[in-house]
Amino acid sequence: MTFAVGIFDLFSFAVPGAVQLSLLVYVLDRLGVLHVAALTSAPGALLVAGAVVASYLLGHLFHPLAAQLERLRPRRDAEEARQEFVAAVPQARDRAYVQANPVLLVAAAELHDKDAAGEIVRMRAQSVMLRNIAFAFTLAAVVALVQTATGPHRVVAAVAAALSLLGGVGALGSGRKVWHLARIKTFEICYWIPDIDQTFAADAPAEG
Repeated sequence: MTFAVGIFDLFSFAVPGAVQLSLLVYVLDRLGVLHVAALTSAPGALLVAGAVVASYLLGHLFHPLAAQLERLRPRRDAEEARQEFVAAVPQARDRAYVQANPVLLVAAAELHDKDAAGEIVRMRAQSVMLRNIAFAFTLAAVVALVQTATGPHRVVAAVAAALSLLGGVGALGSGRKVWHLARIKTFEICYWIPDIDQTFAADAPAEG
């Protein structure tokens, strides 16, 4: 579990935070608040450690804001993953676990085989990472648009704004796709868990 949490933190917070840190340093340098050249005089180990910590903290700080992007383009419904899995594996159609909440299925997979469930955690972390990077691209597009209006190098700034917007849209779409695939992977792994149907059948409300 410790390794899985580390992977989630790395993908979800540290990597997007590094992109956001780069953008922040660029803006501060352009405003004259921070001089990048002066940073090179600092000890290398200290500089790397500071960048890692700052990236992680920025990733956490902007995570709630990045989550708002899902209002613009929500994740695909869990039912779509369920139907896609059943279409690929028809023999699973009448199994009780297929109708269970995917969150509970992930927990069941972790209890059964942490290594196998780690693949699900990794995919979910990658999805969050892509969404958070999409937010960083959005911020980069805003900065580029401001530079387009104020200059100099307006053409370069306009191109950067367009590329940032395209990158943001692409990252957000890829994040949605990976989350969908993670749900399908959850159904696939749980297919092989002994007695999982009895567990969820017992939790299901009785008919009548």
